[in-house]
Amino acid sequence: MTKISDQEIVKRYSIALFELALEVNKHKILLEDLQKIKKLIEENRYFNKLLFSPTISSSSYKEILNSIFDKLKLDVITKNFLFLLSFNKRLMLLEKINDYFINVLSKDKNILNVNITLPEKISKQEIEKIQKKLELKIKNKTKLNFIEDKNIISGFIIKLGSRMLDYSLKTKLDKIEDSLR
Repeated sequence: MTKISDQEIVKRYSIALFELALEVNKHKILLEDLQKIKKLIEENRYFNKLLFSPTISSSSYKEILNSIFDKLKLDVITKNFLFLLSFNKRLMLLEKINDYFINVLSKDKNILNVNITLPEKISKQEIEKIQKKLELKIKNKTKLNFIEDKNIISGFIIKLGSRMLDYSLKTKLDKIEDSLR
């Protein structure tokens, strides 16, 4: 018996959710719901611990999740999908499933997701300027996600799909340090 990798599991769940979303024409609603859950995971460490707790029984888990989902006003499809993940003990993959779902949805709409990591926030004018330049170079619509990371010191990191361009000072310093060893 072969073991299926987490990446393959993420891919299967994401594609199944995407196909269901298209079938019932609720892809925007499901995307919003998944963003709400992602925000909750990022902002609430107790909810994050709850997701990964092996000590909670399935029935208790369902009750807790149901009350949380009702407060977030999630769609029935999103709730059922999350209960399915919970039942199959796959909630720990939720963030990856969410990211993959967004990528599949973007590909369907011919939009390229671009993650740009910078040491500090930039203005809306700079964001628009970057987006226009990227769209001219790539010849595709882009959706920019800016991530602030003070650890990169200076420069930037761009992730286009599976490609990553790292022009950060931290990476350059790490390479120098490695070469001195």
